[in-house]
Amino acid sequence: MTLFFKINPLRRLFASNFLIVVLATLLVSCCAAGCGVINPGKWKGIERTARDEKYYLVKDVFLTAGSAYTSKEIFDHNMNEAINLFFTSVNEKNHYVTETVWTDPSDQEYRKIRMTHDIQAEGKKDMQRQRAGTPRVHSISTRELFDHKPGLWKVSLYIDGELARRLTFTVR
Repeated sequence: MTLFFKINPLRRLFASNFLIVVLATLLVSCCAAGCGVINPGKWKGIERTARDEKYYLVKDVFLTAGSAYTSKEIFDHNMNEAINLFFTSVNEKNHYVTETVWTDPSDQEYRKIRMTHDIQAEGKKDMQRQRAGTPRVHSISTRELFDHKPGLWKVSLYIDGELARRLTFTVR
């Protein structure tokens, strides 16, 4: 009888430690598999901007080919039909204007694309603004840019006349 009382506390200690080890292993494996317990999101690294850019006007801005949400910096005119500048404004106003200025490799302005975003006009077209910000896109033909001048291009994004970001990309 005395032996039973001495072994029983050891069993309880082993069982509690075993449970802690199992829970810790489960938590670590779940996080490694990406189940969302601890998920900081996609790592972007540190983005550097020029002093004249008001980077805080946009939540996200990147160039892509097609409608994919993957960033791209080199565009082949034979493979990519269009270059899309996707961006999401921070704290969208009821009415604001976005403008992109596309600059060729010789630093000459090639084209401006200007869009007005009005919440009332968008509501009439059954467009719903998203609470976290509505993704917007300005597009230009890759073939058109290549025919003008292949090389290192720039695109500048303005929101209500203020420079938000300037991106560079290659057309070949």
